[in-house]
Amino acid sequence: MASPFKFPVHGPDGQLLFIGIAMLDTARHDNLEAMQKSLENLQHTNQELQKNLVELSRLASTDKLTGAWNRRRLEETLANEMERLKRYDHPLSMLILDIDFFKKVNDVHSHHTGDQVLIQLTNVVQSSLRSTDSLTRWGGEEFVVLCPNTTLSTAAMLAERLRERLAKTVFPNVGQVTVSLGVAECMAAETWEDWFKRADAALYRAKACGRNQVQIAPETPQRGGVGENVAANFVRLSWHVAYECGNPVIDDGHRGLFADANQLLGAVLSARPKEEVATLVDKLVSDVLAHFKQEEAIISAAGYPGSAEHAAIHQTLVDKAVVLVRHFHAGTLAIGELFQFLAHDVVARHMLGADREFFGYLQSRSEPVTASLVSSLKA
Repeated sequence: MASPFKFPVHGPDGQLLFIGIAMLDTARHDNLEAMQKSLENLQHTNQELQKNLVELSRLASTDKLTGAWNRRRLEETLANEMERLKRYDHPLSMLILDIDFFKKVNDVHSHHTGDQVLIQLTNVVQSSLRSTDSLTRWGGEEFVVLCPNTTLSTAAMLAERLRERLAKTVFPNVGQVTVSLGVAECMAAETWEDWFKRADAALYRAKACGRNQVQIAPETPQRGGVGENVAANFVRLSWHVAYECGNPVIDDGHRGLFADANQLLGAVLSARPKEEVATLVDKLVSDVLAHFKQEEAIISAAGYPGSAEHAAIHQTLVDKAVVLVRHFHAGTLAIGELFQFLAHDVVARHMLGADREFFGYLQSRSEPVTASLVSSLKA
């Protein structure tokens, strides 16, 4: 009979052997330790594999130089975001950003310096975006910012903030660098290609109008109230030599009104406090009144036959501006409607319309008129 402390087993030659419990426990313990060690090695290998997969995924979806997303990552995300727009009517907007005169940076300072500009710009932009936004390097010096759940007016504000911050950034060996931006909100029925074309057209307009500015794409979705729709279509005013009439006082006044309007636009798109916006509104109106007075004196002294009618147009514009500003200060008028009137109707449209009636007449008589009036107008 086998001992209660031993187990019978058959040896290689068939002989019956008895192994003690202590020997069996030792063998089982060794097997458990080996299995535990093997499991730990397997877990470590799996963790390393997961890290490698994450790193490979990151490398496959990001731009090697800047660390921003690449086109592949953007296209993968776009499919989901555009589906959300079509299903749930979640707004979706895009900015296309292009560095102004970047070729000059490479030619003058070297491609290495150009690469450093791209890296620093990426860092500045990414630090300025919201957690839901993404930055993609589209190619060369062009970037795309995707803004989920964002209307056009909000995207325009973001674009203006980016433009201002980058314009104030100092890039080593280069100094200041400016950017132009095009903004477009996706419409439910359009394709990615059509949406991108509209944003790209807005970017092209920003560069054609003088660079360092934000332009909004046409055919925008109608969202929110009237004030928001008007605000969504804010356009930065760009001065051109063709706008000059040849009289230095009038031309300086027009340039000053363009600057006032753009300063107000920047405050609105940057969501500055209402008090600050109100101050800029009052400044624009005050400068408009001063300019109208100067202009009326100059064209009257020059003998322009339509000076009385022109002064009457000025008065109509001023009367409406006073009413609108009063409503704005009372909180019953949106800044979008007020800006549309002041910047576009009073400044741009009037100057390119009614003012041009006296340009040709004034240019032939401006020098003697200017000489006699400049001192009195500045007094």
